[in-house]
Parts: sequence; structure tokens; C-alpha cells
Amino acid sequence: MPNPVKGTFSGTGTSAAIVGRQIAIRMDFAGTASVDVEVQMPSGAWIKNADATAITADYDEVYDRGVVTALRLNCTAHTNNVEYSLSIGQEG
Repeated sequence: MPNPVKGTFSGTGTSAAIVGRQIAIRMDFAGTASVDVEVQMPSGAWIKNADATAITADYDEVYDRGVVTALRLNCTAHTNNVEYSLSIGQEG
């Protein structure tokens, strides 16, 4: 999987996934949109992170749960673009 994962949501949809133990999540909202942070279950299903659901404003946080996790962003509502970046931290 690439590091970093970056791009721009110009509509609803998901980003590519990134896998790591410590993941920096950054989003720059140009206007109105809603984005969820999702993690992958062993079955392959994606579930919402309860601490990062329906994000609607600029965001800069580190996801660090102490275990290797697959993570992606899901833009669920879009009016204006959202630039995003997912990067693996020093702790992998």
C-alpha cells in the first residue's frame, strides 16, 4: 500500500487504504462535505471509527491504537472538495 495516500474528494467515495500502527490523517475542506474515518475488520468489512465520524471541517489527527490497522476515508456527502493525506508515522 502506498505511503502517503493522498488526493482530493471531488464527490462521494472512498480513499485508498493505508496500513500502519500510527497514521497521520489530514484533511483540508474547501467548503461543505462530510467524511468518516473507517477501519477494516478481519472479515474485510469497513466500520466507522466512532471518534471520527461526520467530519465537516479541517482535520489533523494521529490514529494510534497500538496495533496495525487498515484505515481509509469515506466521503459520504459532498458539495465542495476535500484534500486529504494519510501517512504512516515513525512507529509504523
